[in-house]
Amino acid sequence: MKTKSLGVVFLVLMLAAVWATYGVFTKKFSDYDEVTLQASRIGLQLPQRADVKIKGVIVGEVLDFEPTGEGAEITLGLYQDRTTDIPSDVTASILPKTLFGEKFVSLDVPDGGSTAAPIADGDVIERTDLSIEVEQVLSDLYPLLRAVQPADLNTTLNAVATALEGRGEQLGESLETLDRYLTRFNPELPALVEDLRLTAEVSDTYADVLPEVATILRNTITTTTTLEDREDKLKALFNDVSAFAAVADRFTTANGDNLVRLADLSAAQLEVFAKYAPEYPCLLGGIVGAGKLQAEAFRGFTLHIVLETLPNQPRGYTTADTPLYGDKRGPYCGQLPSPSYSQANPGTQPDFVDGVDEPTGKGTSRVGPGWSGTAAGFAGGREESALLKGLLAPGLGVSTDDVPDLGVLLVGPMARGAEVSLR
Repeated sequence: MKTKSLGVVFLVLMLAAVWATYGVFTKKFSDYDEVTLQASRIGLQLPQRADVKIKGVIVGEVLDFEPTGEGAEITLGLYQDRTTDIPSDVTASILPKTLFGEKFVSLDVPDGGSTAAPIADGDVIERTDLSIEVEQVLSDLYPLLRAVQPADLNTTLNAVATALEGRGEQLGESLETLDRYLTRFNPELPALVEDLRLTAEVSDTYADVLPEVATILRNTITTTTTLEDREDKLKALFNDVSAFAAVADRFTTANGDNLVRLADLSAAQLEVFAKYAPEYPCLLGGIVGAGKLQAEAFRGFTLHIVLETLPNQPRGYTTADTPLYGDKRGPYCGQLPSPSYSQANPGTQPDFVDGVDEPTGKGTSRVGPGWSGTAAGFAGGREESALLKGLLAPGLGVSTDDVPDLGVLLVGPMARGAEVSLR
């Protein structure tokens, strides 16, 4: 792991060095005062970042150039610490360093000196007449010829003459072809310059995101290593998923119609559930609160209750007390989830639309009888009482009419499926 970390650090340092070198080479860390030079078309031959000199001293460089109808408009970047030595009335000419060398911009101070203010950012420099440039080129030709060895120059000229001998017509055709190419290519120069500028911007963007790319690659190595270490578990997971998909496919194929029918039949129930959804929080809270009371009542796995008899017994149920599920008030919480009722404060029974409308001796809040779930009818009703008396009469040795109501009361819960155990 240490070796990998060192390798990543080395890669980051190498990329940082490349970026710094690029920045230094392109002068991204330099500040300039930009001025404009109105030049002839010869200005289009200037290389990018060409030198700007005054009296042989480099005071800036060429930042950009753009062709115009009268020639070229060149943007010069002057070093800020050199602008105080450059008067604002200088002119400029484009000169080659040697006869065949690259060109640079020479700033010419007027004869006799200048009393103008120093040049400032945004100023415009006029060009020196073109004849001066030609004159300067010719003046540079003599020292060049003196610097060249005659023997070497003679050898070079002979080699050129030999290479061109008998090929004048071909050379002329090639020059004509080149001229056609240049004629077609010249209008595209602005687009080419723009593409190069955009290329520099893209390079800057790549330089900015290289650290993130290095981080992603490092994380990819970690993820790949983790996947390799857990290959068996991944294989088992894919097998389990495949098996589950097969089972799910068989289940849905066999029960597709049932699932659709279940969804159709559940629509009505879901509408009711949605209607009473606001009541669920208080209802569930009340159930949780009642759990504590139930735990107290069943402590030690024994039921502990306080049984109180009613001093005034209500009347019995009649045919007018047929259960009715007619309460449509919607969600209702009452005092849930924290009711104030207790053994000492039993409260009152809510009055629902349940079919009990006549006074029972205890008001109309007594709930209606529930369905016993059998053919005997309602729990505690006349049909159930007659059925139970008919079953108890032979065992008691009495007629059906003589079976006491207490027997029906005791046997009724067992007949409905309740279990009673004695300790």
